[in-house]
Amino acid sequence: MVKKYFISGLLSLVLFPSAVLAAQSGDWHIDTVKGFEKYWTKSEDGSLFTIWCHRNRKLSGTVIDVDIRGKAAPARKTMRVIIDRHMQKVTADTAGYVQTDCAACADGYTVLWQRLRTGHHLSVMFDDETMANFSLIGAREVLADSACPADFYK
Repeated sequence: MVKKYFISGLLSLVLFPSAVLAAQSGDWHIDTVKGFEKYWTKSEDGSLFTIWCHRNRKLSGTVIDVDIRGKAAPARKTMRVIIDRHMQKVTADTAGYVQTDCAACADGYTVLWQRLRTGHHLSVMFDDETMANFSLIGAREVLADSACPADFYK
């Protein structure tokens, strides 16, 4: 019986490889949602830090999405992303996402990706000083060596 389920599971992965992609390492996860790779972690208070990546989509294909205790990043406001002792300021668009479609945005995103892979602690603070702390345990294993391409480079 167990063998039957194992074989049917293997067949579904062979026949439909892009249908299911889910993995976890430490506190970091990767899922596939409607063609997007979703790299994410959740803090103890329920806050979420997510990188959405669609490798071919040029418009809002790669964005950062931060939700602190149910509150999305304020539109057109700067937030601080702190990894260990390094701080980056990023600005949310009208929907609260951090875009990667300009040269400076793409470079900042690429640096952020590498710091997420090598860091130990992540904090995000909105302009109203609402703050969340996230673990980076497992980020190195979930995030690839080279960052998902920023929209500017697609």
